[in-house]
Amino acid sequence: MSFDPNKISQKHVLDAVARIEKDFKDEIGTLHGKALNNARLNGGALELDGKSAYVATAPLTKELKAKTLEAWVKLDNLQRGGGAAISLQSNDGVKFDAIVFAESEPGRWMAGSEGYARTKSFGGDEEKQAKEQFIHVAIVYKEDGTITGYRNGRPYGKSYQSKPTSFSPGNHHVLFGMRHGTKAGGNLMLEGKIDRAQLYDRALTAKEI
Repeated sequence: MSFDPNKISQKHVLDAVARIEKDFKDEIGTLHGKALNNARLNGGALELDGKSAYVATAPLTKELKAKTLEAWVKLDNLQRGGGAAISLQSNDGVKFDAIVFAESEPGRWMAGSEGYARTKSFGGDEEKQAKEQFIHVAIVYKEDGTITGYRNGRPYGKSYQSKPTSFSPGNHHVLFGMRHGTKAGGNLMLEGKIDRAQLYDRALTAKEI
């Protein structure tokens, strides 16, 4: 996993900004990823078996309030739900925000969170193309609690208001391929491929997405 700060200016990019391509090392910081349970790179993409494979990073050293999660994802099974492309979670695996596929609504993307604390339906269309091609999904979290989804650069359904939250320094890290927790299994796991996944320490604008 090499890290690419070129999408926006580097001062706005966390060490977690990642391009999955060569290995799992952070080339601009110390947020290295660790491949677990047979997670592997194949043709520049992270392959995930939907059973136990995922990647976890070291803890982030700064507080996060506003943020943006994004990933380029290809799914093996559009009928399977609950896995996440990228998740920001507390180190104990309890609190999290994630790009989740079809956990509560069949075939639809959602902003996953612990006990659905910050989760509502975007009302977006059912996903029909992610089995044939990589789909770009982004979720923007504003500091006031507004959450907005995007699919392939366009708004995905409608924004909604949630309770604002923050992740404290040193007490959170990033997962690729698992919704949350410290042990793989169940419906937590993503089955498919991730070409690129990125975390920003601010809420990107619609134009930047």
